[in-house]
Amino acid sequence: MTSSSAGDPPDAAAGTDAAGTDATASSATDSAAARPPDPPAIRRYARADGAAVTFEAALCEHAGECVRGLPDVFDTAKRPWIQPEHASLDALETVIGRCPSLALKFERSAAN
Repeated sequence: MTSSSAGDPPDAAAGTDAAGTDATASSATDSAAARPPDPPAIRRYARADGAAVTFEAALCEHAGECVRGLPDVFDTAKRPWIQPEHASLDALETVIGRCPSLALKFERSAAN
């Protein structure tokens, strides 16, 4: 194998393909592009009145307090699975307050 001079194409053994593209970076980029993006760490579900429920999946212990407390709001068979408009603000605050992992949080708007 000879060393390349400034005008020669890059050496394939140096991690580049025939076009001079870094082959290792290309394959890593291709595999990253093939998978869907990660969901946001914290999701926010807002009501029309400005109040909102936030959910941080990484904290969830799956105790089920939310689903048992307000099944019309927290329904894992629906998308989105949290629909805060289906309960009163007080009911949301009460049930979300029972979340042992604090994965759920409730925000009242300034008007509420």
